[in-house]
Amino acid sequence: MPSISTLAESNTLCVVEASSPESVSKVWFRSKPIDRTFVYRAIQLQLQTDSSDHGHDDGLTAGQWSWFEVEEHVWRSHWNRTDPDDTEGSVARHFGFVFDRRHELFDVLKIGHVIGVRVCAKYAGWKNLAKAGRLNAKLLDEDVFSPVSWTLSSDESNDMPLDIPDTIQDGVYTLTTTSGCSLVGTSDQQTDEIWFTTPALQDFTISKLQDIQLFTVAHNPGKSEPGVTGVWSWFDIVVLETPESQIPRVKDGRSLVWRSHDVLPSFDEEEEQTGILFHSRHDIFAHLEPGNVVAVRPCVRFAGWQLHAHSARLVVRISNQGARPEIRKPKVDWEAVTDATQKLHGALSKYLDELTPEGKPPAVSVETALLGQEIRSDWEYGAKQSHQPLRLLSFDGGGVRGISSLYILKDIMAKVTGDPNAKPCEYFDMMAGTSTGGLLAIMLGRLRMTIDECIATYNELAEEIFASTVFAKIDNASDTGARYSAKALEDAIKKIVKRKTGNPDALMRDPDGDCEVFVLTCRADDLSNSVATHMRTYTNGNVEKSFADYKIWEAARATSAAPTYFPRIKLGDHEYIDGGVGFNNPVLLLLGEARVYYGFARPISCLVTIGTGMNPNVVLPNTSSNALGNVGGTLLTLERMWELVTLSEHAHQMAQAISEPGTYYRFNVGKKLAEKRWIESVAPTVFQRWFGSGGKVEEKYTPENWAKVTIALDDYEGMEDFVKLTIEFMKAEVEKVSKAAGRLPPRRLPALIAKE
Repeated sequence: MPSISTLAESNTLCVVEASSPESVSKVWFRSKPIDRTFVYRAIQLQLQTDSSDHGHDDGLTAGQWSWFEVEEHVWRSHWNRTDPDDTEGSVARHFGFVFDRRHELFDVLKIGHVIGVRVCAKYAGWKNLAKAGRLNAKLLDEDVFSPVSWTLSSDESNDMPLDIPDTIQDGVYTLTTTSGCSLVGTSDQQTDEIWFTTPALQDFTISKLQDIQLFTVAHNPGKSEPGVTGVWSWFDIVVLETPESQIPRVKDGRSLVWRSHDVLPSFDEEEEQTGILFHSRHDIFAHLEPGNVVAVRPCVRFAGWQLHAHSARLVVRISNQGARPEIRKPKVDWEAVTDATQKLHGALSKYLDELTPEGKPPAVSVETALLGQEIRSDWEYGAKQSHQPLRLLSFDGGGVRGISSLYILKDIMAKVTGDPNAKPCEYFDMMAGTSTGGLLAIMLGRLRMTIDECIATYNELAEEIFASTVFAKIDNASDTGARYSAKALEDAIKKIVKRKTGNPDALMRDPDGDCEVFVLTCRADDLSNSVATHMRTYTNGNVEKSFADYKIWEAARATSAAPTYFPRIKLGDHEYIDGGVGFNNPVLLLLGEARVYYGFARPISCLVTIGTGMNPNVVLPNTSSNALGNVGGTLLTLERMWELVTLSEHAHQMAQAISEPGTYYRFNVGKKLAEKRWIESVAPTVFQRWFGSGGKVEEKYTPENWAKVTIALDDYEGMEDFVKLTIEFMKAEVEKVSKAAGRLPPRRLPALIAKE
């Protein structure tokens, strides 16, 4: 039988007085967040008040200018006067409008919503005096909101009808919803809602479930924006712990979530869409337990994506005869995969926060947001046995010091193959780089250079770009605020691209895709909220934009547009600057990209990360049109290098801590450059050029003499010294090189060996 309960009440006086034709109001009292019982069982709602009003105007209709509203969206409950001669002290008990299941108030109510009561008045002199109020609801003793049972004749004690004869093979049940659902994405995070569910499942039902299929009528207006790929409006089938649950059940480290179907922009608003058929051997049936429900969940991801669901039917087939065959259990340790993914997400989030100045919002990355999503049961995440463990290569930024990275990699490749000119793109699955490291990744990965070819090209590039005279630098700074010519950099890169591809305007997107490459850059439109942008040679189907259709020279310019050195570049609607301003060591972002692209469960065999021997992550001064101002700013930058924590090395430490033992290898000549005695012993002539031959040698660096060791970003004449020190440094890294090389077999066997 229905029962009457009080949803909320108040005995506190609330007075609202109007002073103009404008309506005024005040929230008097609210309910607690409503629960599933109310949403599924409430059939009527009524507001009762003990109240009076005061006010009169011959030009207005009496009794119309103070009232009460039930506030969810806003619906008027009742006026506050019946007798024109009422005074302020004439208290009456008012029983407001009875909202029933036919009213839209019940259509929009969701679990967790709050219903409020608002006291209102309008026109000068009108006063609403609310002394006591009560919001009452009539509730049934069983669920009425769709769906509550498989059939009209079934109930909680008997969830399946008993009158189906044995000659009938299956029972097919259709569950529906009585209300629509609308979602609008606001960020990189997923927006979703539990729309409707099955009844709670019992042992008998679970053992006989044969298949489930969702049919919907929904539309998605789409998102017309350059570079957008994929469809980010869809329906999921999920398993909930109980009918009251709002988040998917997690088992063995994975959320019990499976995609039913996408909502394409081409769908008509009246067209029914068909989801996939979850057959009797599907994993969903292996995870169901008594008391669980199967739910329908509409979802959107990324700002601007919408899903408007009008109606749906969930069709469930249940055997009337034998039980369903037992389903095999998964072999992957998904709890370990979840744990590793959470650690990476935590490390990346911390890194992005740490590189942001205090008081500013943390830097953001789409890939980091995706790492924080639920681990779904319908994705393999790279767990197939046929998928080989990944080999990853990361290059730090560092201007002309990037030459050191090439000699380190040459040493490693010589150990792998015996051939120092082996192409790294044939041994690594993915490369990433920032600034000069981005140029190296493009040349070795996208343009498939050998290391010697890359060294020669890199030397050529450095000389062409950084050979400006002092007067040329002043002219450039006066025109653009940067020391070097953007055109010189662009022309030099275009020449290299044409030499390798035949087209100076070749795209980043790689038609062959043997080795995936991305470079890091930073959106310059809002540096208070830095956005790490991956410009790729491939499409990452798990992100909205892959930025793969920019020209190679455009991506190279974007990743190397260091403030005070090169002007920023505008691509599309945004300006980009050197990723080294915030993301100089991309190793954590490389790990995040690899997880999002290849799958959270894909193992990593080897991660090689190469530094440039510097303290690189400094906050560079604002670009100035005054060349002398720029020079002074650079001197300030060099001093701050000594004081700041090296975030590149911190990124290394965090990445190393979350990597599997024996898979992570970091090479950075900078750890030896911190020892003056080592420089003096292995390269006396270099030592003398840097520090002089006389006087006492200090054991510790000062801000001034550290600048001598970390040669300037544009000091291409000092590259030879840096190469000598790198070669000496690698002589002490033989054991580490051997271990890294041992984990780098070629991704494909040579053709002759394969035939044998």
